[in-house]
Amino acid sequence: MASTVTITPHTHWMNGWVLRPLAVPVIRIDGTDHPVTWGRAAEIEVSVGAHTIGVGARYRGTGSVLGMEETTVEVGESQTVVLEARNGLFNHQPFTITQLGSAQFSD
Repeated sequence: MASTVTITPHTHWMNGWVLRPLAVPVIRIDGTDHPVTWGRAAEIEVSVGAHTIGVGARYRGTGSVLGMEETTVEVGESQTVVLEARNGLFNHQPFTITQLGSAQFSD
């Protein structure tokens, strides 16, 4: 079984009504962007070791990702690390990434 990171991006309850239709959440792992869907878990296969992970939002029609604050996550052999990301109350506040758990699987 491969090592994976599972991340679910959420909007803040106060500004989600604006953000959901106007922006796409982006997960950045080791410099590679992965556009995903609000509220849906995205499972991304990674190698064993430390990974730089960030979550932000890209407004439709723009190229830059806003609200990105990166963190380092250690992933073990055949391990799934489960994370949740939520943006702040205001658009200028970065996403907060919280580790919800991890599970080790054997083949």
